[in-house]
Amino acid sequence: MKISRNFPGGAAFSPGFDLSIGCMMTTILAFAILTATTALVLGSLRTVARDTYVALNGAANRMRHTGKPAATLCFAALWVMIFALSYFL
Repeated sequence: MKISRNFPGGAAFSPGFDLSIGCMMTTILAFAILTATTALVLGSLRTVARDTYVALNGAANRMRHTGKPAATLCFAALWVMIFALSYFL
């Protein structure tokens, strides 16, 4: 199906190819990247878990010694929400 789009100013654009094929190729590429990334993370899950533990342990120690735990927890919650929303939406 060939689709023509009218843009502001009266200019028409006809891409000259089937847009459903292009969308399908983009979806396949996105799934391939997601699969490769998941495989890489699962392949080094022990390293990811160890690095996450070290980072969280260091953050908890810094939070205890700075005297501003509420601000640190709010900042951490903000980043968790950003990553969760970008992953699940």
